[in-house]
Amino acid sequence: MTIQEIDALIVGGGFGGIRLTGLLKNQLQLAKVVAIEKGEGLGGTWYWNKYPGAQSDSESWVYGFSDDVDTPQPTTRYLYADDVQRQLITTAKNTNVLDNYLFENQVVSAHYDTTSSRWHITTDKGFRFAATYFITALGILSKPYIPNFPGIDTFQGVSFHSAGWPKGLNTDGKRVAIIGTGPSGSQITSAIHRSVESLVVFQKRAQYITPVENRALRDEEKDAISRDQAKIWNTVFNSLFAMGFEESNESALNVSEARRREVYEQIWNKGGGFRFFFEAFNDLGIDFTANETAAAFVREKIAEIVKDPQTASILQPTGAYGGRPLCADGYYEAFNNPNVSVVSIADNPISRIIPTGIELQDGTALEFDIIVFATGFDGVDGAYRDVDIRGRNGIRLSDVWQERPNALYGISVAEFPNFFTITGPGSPFANIPPIVEVQGDFVVRLIRELNQRGGRSIEANRDAELKWTELVQAVSRSTVFDKVRSWIQNNNVAGSEKFPVLFLGGLNTYTAKLEEEANIQYPSYQFLD
Repeated sequence: MTIQEIDALIVGGGFGGIRLTGLLKNQLQLAKVVAIEKGEGLGGTWYWNKYPGAQSDSESWVYGFSDDVDTPQPTTRYLYADDVQRQLITTAKNTNVLDNYLFENQVVSAHYDTTSSRWHITTDKGFRFAATYFITALGILSKPYIPNFPGIDTFQGVSFHSAGWPKGLNTDGKRVAIIGTGPSGSQITSAIHRSVESLVVFQKRAQYITPVENRALRDEEKDAISRDQAKIWNTVFNSLFAMGFEESNESALNVSEARRREVYEQIWNKGGGFRFFFEAFNDLGIDFTANETAAAFVREKIAEIVKDPQTASILQPTGAYGGRPLCADGYYEAFNNPNVSVVSIADNPISRIIPTGIELQDGTALEFDIIVFATGFDGVDGAYRDVDIRGRNGIRLSDVWQERPNALYGISVAEFPNFFTITGPGSPFANIPPIVEVQGDFVVRLIRELNQRGGRSIEANRDAELKWTELVQAVSRSTVFDKVRSWIQNNNVAGSEKFPVLFLGGLNTYTAKLEEEANIQYPSYQFLD
């Protein structure tokens, strides 16, 4: 096909892609903006993750953009996947970007041409573009990860990753295996356990999971949300994790045990993983002694809820409470049902998948109709390895990020001009839509600055990128998260080495850093003629 000359190409149909397409089209007034999405419709993560129980872990009134005034008003505390997708489609319509999207296409290569200062981009369906700006909004959890189980292709039942839940699949009366106990595994367990014939959860590492307490909002709550929008969003952007509630400024170690228990009990009953971790006390993420007080409380709750002591013991986590704070309604309660059980595969791992089900290392064979691989994602930079991205002088992004994936502010990479990675490695760990807002606004400012200087391209300064990488590492080392195996540390995938890929210093700190960068005329960037 002929090459289409355009101003910008954006990859992604989720929060990041929709936001950046709108900003470039409506604020920068770029005439030719194309957005590429591999799915049949918008939604990003919420297009693909349609498993039973899939829902946001940020509360509904802050899981969106602060200026998105025409989206449906929230009716529940948390949003289910279909609700988020509808909200994103409404946002796309309101910002007039639907016509900019090319669906059912996947970008397979993007090569920067130094002579023309253009990105030459090709999709799997043969579309070709030459763009001044190349922006990726691939999502931090968009590349499903399934361990390489021997015999995985021999299973005669239905098997799939949780992010590829088959449309219309009915699990009623089926024998179901769920491998994994992260967000999707715990949510699916909570959602389907009552209707299946049997459900076996294969657990490699027990998780700290709090209730979510999703429910319909009361009328007075809806009125308060509508009335206090400015206050709510001020709290979002001036906090560490942008969840819309006041984060605690009190140490767990400076109060009595009775007071600690009172706080934990109150927030446990209120529901929400991020609330339990960050609204309770301010040192759960940075002090192991404080962290253990929360961890012990959750273990006690599990022992209270799960009636069978052996099952409760398997479900009780050990070690630090960190990583992404999980929440699901009725997860531990599910194991009180006679048709639900948990198998620890920490010391007796899955040996292979067999035609009838799963065989463990000790020879135990279990039969299933359905196997769900709730085994997580190759997070943050994983999706980038599926695209042949080459910058100046043919340097490959996959080579640059082979061992230490990181971008300046999570946005820009040295030797990759006019290339911006929304929620890329080095971005803050916080509520995703506010991150996208902050990063999108910064990208607009960078492009405006480039135009004002009369330049052709902009890229990260290598030394500045290295300093940002070092800061991301240093902040991580000062937290409990650094000792917990997770995608945040880039070590949840077999064969990968630990390397923190998110900035744990908070969205407010991050935003202040971007503001400082702009105020002193972008010294961390190179503007080239």
